[in-house]
Amino acid sequence: MTAAGDLDRARIGELYAGELERFRQARPRSAAIAARARAHMPNGVPMVWMAFHADQLVYIDHGQGPGFTDVDGFGYVDFNASDMAMFCGHAHPAIVAAVQAQAARSTQFLLPTLASVEVAEELARRYPVPQWQFTLSATQANTEAIRLARAVTGREVIVLFQGHYHGHFEEGLVDLAGGQARPLERGLSKGVTGRVRIAQFNDADTLRRALEPGDVALVLTEPAMTNNLHMLLPEPGWHAALRDLTRQYGTLLAFDETHTHVVGPGGATGTWQLAPDMVTIGKAVAGGLPMGAYGVTAELGGQLDVARHVATGGTLFGNPLSAAAAKAALTGVLTPGAYQHTTGLGGELADGIEQAIRSAGLPWTVIRFGPRSGQWYGPRPRTGAEAQALTDGQFTDLMRLWLANRGIWDALPGAGPTVPVPAARADVTRYVSAYAELLAALR
Repeated sequence: MTAAGDLDRARIGELYAGELERFRQARPRSAAIAARARAHMPNGVPMVWMAFHADQLVYIDHGQGPGFTDVDGFGYVDFNASDMAMFCGHAHPAIVAAVQAQAARSTQFLLPTLASVEVAEELARRYPVPQWQFTLSATQANTEAIRLARAVTGREVIVLFQGHYHGHFEEGLVDLAGGQARPLERGLSKGVTGRVRIAQFNDADTLRRALEPGDVALVLTEPAMTNNLHMLLPEPGWHAALRDLTRQYGTLLAFDETHTHVVGPGGATGTWQLAPDMVTIGKAVAGGLPMGAYGVTAELGGQLDVARHVATGGTLFGNPLSAAAAKAALTGVLTPGAYQHTTGLGGELADGIEQAIRSAGLPWTVIRFGPRSGQWYGPRPRTGAEAQALTDGQFTDLMRLWLANRGIWDALPGAGPTVPVPAARADVTRYVSAYAELLAALR
């Protein structure tokens, strides 16, 4: 797929080659470490995702506030917020202090601590689900939510929306390809596509058709779709239809707030006054330490009674270190004032991106979602299918590399920039300036 606006593809290729050479020449230590790392780590990284969209790996030395510094001494403002995990910022003093204090008291008991109670209370205050359980990631929280839904409903199928991303569990790696639900990656069980049905966000008719067989345990969605689609916002009436249809067909509804919770203390669920049966969350909820959580209604919480044997849990779930970090993040960092600050700067970021797009004469549309922004490479899409048709891998790769060479990290091609809590107006100005220079360079 390519962006609207007749971009000069040869010029994009020329700019990319120049930026890549500049990036490589300036980072000899990263190159040396990459060569060493490949002897014992596939692709030279501890997790293969780190090598995606990386013609030249960069290794990081430390982070502080809104950004981090690589081993060659280059600093970056982290507008990717480490894929939302570091929305609180890097090495936030409140989180560092909480982690240090708890580590000195031990990092694991396989028994509860007071901090876990306090985190559950705070999450219940923010979201309309009173009962909470903890995992080590949002992926695992979504896995647990699916298992609970299957246990309660006696059904097998889950419904996801095209263009979704909810983690690296089996069902979450199924999406539409060529009009059929297919595994997106190798290594999944052969029967996984029979357990997943794909509908279109903002399209009640496709959702109804997916629910009509009466075998759907759970609809899992973000309140606004993110990740692979840049950002797909709900149309007026969509959430009412989503809730009405799931209730009509006896299907549970879960909102994944892992990316969308950055818009306010209660995430998009609270901002839009939604009423899910479950909420899942991860990443920044513990300031970037491994932690996920899922909240459920009181009725569903009763189903998690130990005697009912729902297949949930893990040895390190609910550990005291993650709980201490989450308490610090939720009470000391992710405050109403912090959301007001990042939303304000997010609006300024969107204004700057919009002005740059207009100055370049491109028929693109700016994204506005609290501290998050970016652009659709064309008119605002309605469904996941429309959003995927507006992706442009070649230009997005150039933009990511261009920004990195100018001290801005915006690494994930589908996410769009997010203003982290410690960021200042000068950081936004830096992003907008580099973005505008790129669009001007294309002409």
